[in-house]
Amino acid sequence: MGRIILQMHISVDGMVSGPKGELDWIASDESLLRVRLAALEQADVAVLGAGAYAEMSSYWTAAEHDKKAEAVIRNIGRVINAIPKVVYGRKDMPVDWRNTTVRVVDDDNAFLNDVHRLKRDTAGNILVYGGVRLARSFVQHDLVDEIQLDVSPIILGEGQPLFFDLTDRKSLRLRQTITYDSGATNMQYEVVKAADS
Repeated sequence: MGRIILQMHISVDGMVSGPKGELDWIASDESLLRVRLAALEQADVAVLGAGAYAEMSSYWTAAEHDKKAEAVIRNIGRVINAIPKVVYGRKDMPVDWRNTTVRVVDDDNAFLNDVHRLKRDTAGNILVYGGVRLARSFVQHDLVDEIQLDVSPIILGEGQPLFFDLTDRKSLRLRQTITYDSGATNMQYEVVKAADS
């Protein structure tokens, strides 16, 4: 059975983007990208929402062959382009990103059933990248086994919060922290399920 890992960049105050979707505040450096690459190399499947698909697919498709990009960026592009990807959306959409499947889910029950099937049919790690609505759905429905947050050293004050509309408490167990040269911190939490507590 697969292990679902939510991997997101957030600000210190828990935002995943600015109020207009800005991402220019995200701290990044080679060590952070190497940690992201290592996680991706251990994944069997990458999952993203329909809203994140267009930007991610065009960026990583080009990055793999961009001779001006850092080697670690090209390697992330190579790996993410090669592994199977699942895009969740409310309606069908054309995709041209290699190894990508669209899963149309009409409601929460269809979404839950499909994620449970994906988890059952996957032997290794399932990396969930977002967008924010998809990430929230995974957290709200208690589908996540691990949360990996790259926290940038900035307070945005307003924007799109990751943890929004939660109706119950989620207990976490800190597994690891990594501090990067950029000042960002990677925090890896195991989600404590009711049977584990």
